[in-house]
Amino acid sequence: MPADSDLNTNECRTAIEQRDAAQLADCLMPHSYVLIHLRDDEETDALGALTAEMEGSPYLVAFTGETQAGEFVELRSDLFGDDEVGGFLVDGETLLDYVADGYGLLLNPDLKGMCRVDAELICDVLDELNLD
Repeated sequence: MPADSDLNTNECRTAIEQRDAAQLADCLMPHSYVLIHLRDDEETDALGALTAEMEGSPYLVAFTGETQAGEFVELRSDLFGDDEVGGFLVDGETLLDYVADGYGLLLNPDLKGMCRVDAELICDVLDELNLD
């Protein structure tokens, strides 16, 4: 995997606080992200990604780099046990494609650079980019 993203999470947090979909889209689109692959009991080629629930709302979990994903896996060993944890790299547009309807986005959860984007703001970003 390539080096960790240079995403400025401070800029993202500012865009989130101001609910500025255009600025948030500009922050998210030019970068790569790591999604944690979930094992599927069914044998398919589809890659499922880790999701989480916070305060009753569902979120897609993504990381701004391999280092952040690794730190999360170490911190949350209770979730993964001894299983090998895999990840896959996506670009900004593909990341947004993985966010299901009604889901928000958690970037770097449980880490210093965490950002939480609610489902409504994700919809605004998709509208801004004409990706809905």
